[in-house]
Amino acid sequence: MVTETATINDTCVVTIPERLDAGNAPGIEKEIKEILSGAHQKNVVFDFSRTSYIASAGLRVLLQLTRDQMKAGGKVMLAGLKPPVLKVFEMAGFTSIFTICGSREEALQKIK
Repeated sequence: MVTETATINDTCVVTIPERLDAGNAPGIEKEIKEILSGAHQKNVVFDFSRTSYIASAGLRVLLQLTRDQMKAGGKVMLAGLKPPVLKVFEMAGFTSIFTICGSREEALQKIK
């Protein structure tokens, strides 16, 4: 379900699919947890550049994954949120919880 993962500069970059909603959030959460448990990187960038829709179930998954990474001593950044997705984050008050960058490259620079 996750469209792409990569390791860049000791950071795991996970590209989130076009939709993150109640229908696919549990499967995506499981897949990302498996990826991160096998990764040696503590830092993660969630790349939303392909995502056009996120529902509350997707927000919950993101919170859980972020909490787990931070407990492990890592950092999490979000990148490339399109305006409709960013609006959901703003309405939910999540812009004060997450570090949001305009692009994957910006996130990778800041996460060092």
